[in-house]
Amino acid sequence: MEFLAYILLLVPMPPLAGFVLLALDPYRLDRRAVQAAAIVAGCAPLLVMAPIALAHLTGLWGDQIAPIFTLDVGNYEVALAMGLDTLSAVTALTVALISACVMIYALDYMSGAATTDLRRFFSLMNLFQAGMLSMVLAADSITFFLGWELMGLCSFFLISYNMTSPRAFAAGQKAFIITRIADAALLAGLLLLFLEAGSVRLAELIPAGAGIDATRGPLIAALLLIGAMGKSAQFPFHTWLPTAMAGPTPVSALLHSATMVAAGAVLLVRFSPVMEAHPAVAAATAVAGVVTALFGAASAVAQTDVKRLLAYSSISQIGYMLVAVGVGAPAVAMAHFVVHAIFKSLLFMAGGVLSSAGSGGTSIAALRGSARLAPVSFACFTAGAASLAGLPLVTAGWWSKEAILASAFEAGWFGIGIWAIALLAAALTAVYAFRPVLAALGPADHERPRGRESLLVKGPLIVLAILALAGALAVPGLTELLGGHPPHPELWVELAGAAAAILGLAGSVAVTRVPWLAARIRRARRLRAGLQMDARYYALLVRPYRRLVRRLSGNEGAWVERLVSPSGSTANGHEKEIEGAVRHARSPEGATSDPVGQATVALGLWVWRAVLLPFSPDRMDMAWTWGARGIGRAAERARHLQTGRVRDYALALAIGLAALLLIGWVMTWR
Repeated sequence: MEFLAYILLLVPMPPLAGFVLLALDPYRLDRRAVQAAAIVAGCAPLLVMAPIALAHLTGLWGDQIAPIFTLDVGNYEVALAMGLDTLSAVTALTVALISACVMIYALDYMSGAATTDLRRFFSLMNLFQAGMLSMVLAADSITFFLGWELMGLCSFFLISYNMTSPRAFAAGQKAFIITRIADAALLAGLLLLFLEAGSVRLAELIPAGAGIDATRGPLIAALLLIGAMGKSAQFPFHTWLPTAMAGPTPVSALLHSATMVAAGAVLLVRFSPVMEAHPAVAAATAVAGVVTALFGAASAVAQTDVKRLLAYSSISQIGYMLVAVGVGAPAVAMAHFVVHAIFKSLLFMAGGVLSSAGSGGTSIAALRGSARLAPVSFACFTAGAASLAGLPLVTAGWWSKEAILASAFEAGWFGIGIWAIALLAAALTAVYAFRPVLAALGPADHERPRGRESLLVKGPLIVLAILALAGALAVPGLTELLGGHPPHPELWVELAGAAAAILGLAGSVAVTRVPWLAARIRRARRLRAGLQMDARYYALLVRPYRRLVRRLSGNEGAWVERLVSPSGSTANGHEKEIEGAVRHARSPEGATSDPVGQATVALGLWVWRAVLLPFSPDRMDMAWTWGARGIGRAAERARHLQTGRVRDYALALAIGLAALLLIGWVMTWR
């Protein structure tokens, strides 16, 4: 059985191999070869993970650890490993299933792209899969954080996929900067946990975090919460997700609604003992979740673009997951994670087909008539919308959302207040969920040919639509598998949840069919201008950073020149040689100035002048000078490794991670 544990190391390997193959492309693969490599790499994790998860969830295979390598540093232990427990099995299986469906769908969606663009797209999608699978299967904080950051990097590249669009590139930058701020908080929290536990293994970090005193414990829990809120686009970190819809539809379906954006919820569920040990932070988690759920739902009602509507929907639904964690029901949060991944990826993919069948745009008005032109996709979209709205009894979304509402209601007076706000958000969810459905049922503006629904499109949509409905039967059992207990509130509480969905459906008909209500919704979009969150982020973060960089690197690094040759000083021969070497090695002609590198050079020159120059000229000084020349020449050669292209660094990171996994797997053979 121990040998079987090392199969876990193979789960992220196929997409990593697909990324390396498509990124390097040593044989200049043709179009069919690129598509074949992408689909094999994208679907292989499901084929590997499905039997592993099934064996574990049915009790045939217990919890497992597959070590990669262990390093002892004094009193601390760095032990990298992959792990299998119920949480990682459920999450990895969900990620593998959604990834496979999206990759199959993307073959048709990207059929018109050039071969080079196709390689770039699928290589990054494969790299994202590898990062997400590594994160959810990680048994240590280092592998967890590497996978977490790799997803953020892929997010930037895929949002900015259309390199000719300034809007797409700006959206990618925005997502990268905002999520990195939250990631810094997460890294700080993990480091503090490491100092407490003396190990990076999650099995030791989490109990150590739960047992920390009331002084340091809340700080660590709060840092983890901030990291999760940034990755999951929770208020006030939410602004990057709606603009991220500039990426292709498969990117939105996989990264920014189904899996990556919900990674923050997975983080909080994994570290839920730490959150529960500090009630103030747990309460803050519930408050942040319910505020975001209501804010996201209200914002989605006012949207006129389908993709932005679904983006705000994701923000709102992940808020529900945070509510569940905050009220002490992490198993319920994970059940909603699985259901949300299914219906939200379904909505994005089916919505992409309906947009193409309509007038080609992504506005809700452009969907008019698409129900007749793409009937299968419309039926699947309707199933996803019903699950999102939580129509009673017949949808998986109702069971998972009702479990969250019931868990909040049973959490005392504080929980009842959370429940009331979440119930209002549920009603608003049904209002916006059916707006695209009702628009698609409307008459077309003009006759158009029937939409193209190939098998590559219909297959994944039908599978996900069935799961979005029939998955209702699995939600209670899934909650129990994850160690929780399905709540059983009073009958009127459940009826209130059902009534919210029904009233929301009626409200959706009203705002779609009643002209003056539709006009009020359009005017409501102006309300978000009062928050001006984008402008505030730019003013508080981006603009000061740019000002600092310009100040440090102004006048093409003239401040370093002044440090090298201070005014009034006479440079001897050795100084001139050093100055020439510094100027030559500092940066190529016309390159962007590097303030950090220049500061390092300036510090080195100051040390040379203060310590070595007083002993000149003698043999020791000459030896140091020759050594400096050698270092300068070595630095000049090494400089070529720093290309400044982030894709080169991503490739190096992926190759290194693949090598670590492969070495760890081989070294465990006996």
